[in-house]
Amino acid sequence: MRTTVRIFFRSITIQNKKLIPEKGPLLVLANHPSTFLDPIVIATLLDRKVFFLAKGELFKSSFAKWFLPKLSMIPVYRKQDDPTLMSKNQDTFKKCFEHLEKGGAILMFPEGISITERKLRPIKTGAARIVMGAEANNDFKLGTHVVTVGLNYVNPHRFNKDLFINIDEPILVADYKGDYEKDGFRAVEMLTEKIRMKLESLVIAIEDDKTDKLVKNIETLYKYKLSKEGGFSTRDQVADFTITKNILESVKFFMVHQPERVESLNNRIDEYFNKLHLLGINDIDIARNQRNRNFLGSSFMAILTIIIGFPFYVYGLINNYLPFQIPGWIADKLSKTKEFRGPIGMVSGMFMFIIFYTTQIILVNKFFDSELITIVYAITLPLFGLFTYWYYHTVSKIRNKWMLLMLFYKKSVYISNLISEREQLIAEFDKAKEEFQKLRV
Repeated sequence: MRTTVRIFFRSITIQNKKLIPEKGPLLVLANHPSTFLDPIVIATLLDRKVFFLAKGELFKSSFAKWFLPKLSMIPVYRKQDDPTLMSKNQDTFKKCFEHLEKGGAILMFPEGISITERKLRPIKTGAARIVMGAEANNDFKLGTHVVTVGLNYVNPHRFNKDLFINIDEPILVADYKGDYEKDGFRAVEMLTEKIRMKLESLVIAIEDDKTDKLVKNIETLYKYKLSKEGGFSTRDQVADFTITKNILESVKFFMVHQPERVESLNNRIDEYFNKLHLLGINDIDIARNQRNRNFLGSSFMAILTIIIGFPFYVYGLINNYLPFQIPGWIADKLSKTKEFRGPIGMVSGMFMFIIFYTTQIILVNKFFDSELITIVYAITLPLFGLFTYWYYHTVSKIRNKWMLLMLFYKKSVYISNLISEREQLIAEFDKAKEEFQKLRV
């Protein structure tokens, strides 16, 4: 699974992993944008065994009741699934208490629901009740910590995208002993609010879709410039997260203090993107055209890449096409909701590649009857699989650039107007940034 997760994502950046206690009772709490991909990611991140709280409806069959606990899964029953089963949570709490008393680690998703949005759902009190209950049963001497984890996917449903995992300082539950002894209910509410505030600081949490769309559009137009001005690499996920946080903060500020200005700018941005859509191009095409004026000079290298790489691409395609494509077909067949497609694709992909690679290696060994050839073939399978993926997307980019050059040539005046409008929008962002920085100081 660790290998699969590393291959599935283009990059994984983990901030403050050292803050996770290596031993002692631990409750890990995270946001929940991608169903069972989230627990897989966190379980492979932790350097210790972790138990998972999973919704009780997964445990309906006899096989599930036998098998899922072997995967360290503990059922928890939600009111929205079946109110009549809520009494079973007493057993759930008891198992969690016992596990924490043994110094174990438990993973929960306190939103209680998985939706792929840049939004934090209301935090349930169950997590706080579990750790408070375990500590209260032991006179607050267990030393239980609560660690909040923010999962920030670029796109959890697509292969080769980035992931930024943000971790905050652990909460020592014993610090709430006095509050719990005065009012247990109030102490649970206080801890739940603390968890909410920490999780909100670790993710991009936007309350409404209109604001989210505006922030995404500003990111598309402006984030590259902000990264360069700050001296950051475009692959720096920590800087990328901070920039988005700052954009969101400034948008919220101007929406409160200058709503007419925000609405006017939003309309201009929408009009710009609508014009791009009519042409069948993206903002990155305009931006790259401006940044890469010497593309014609690099055409020779592009052609050379296509010609030299083609035989290796064909070899990689023949050996990797089916195990790469089948997981996508499986995900589409098994689920119509996007939250499940990425996890299903990743897990089924792991099994597909193991099955296909094993079969292919056995067949090559039988056919050639040579250990050396078999070993070389086995090594080339993943290497040329990754090369094929890279080659396909590189050639697609080269093709798109050539098509864009033709489009820019045929519609030069229209494209020039779009470039001018883009520059004016960025000038507006620069002006707003300066004003916001002065007002914040």
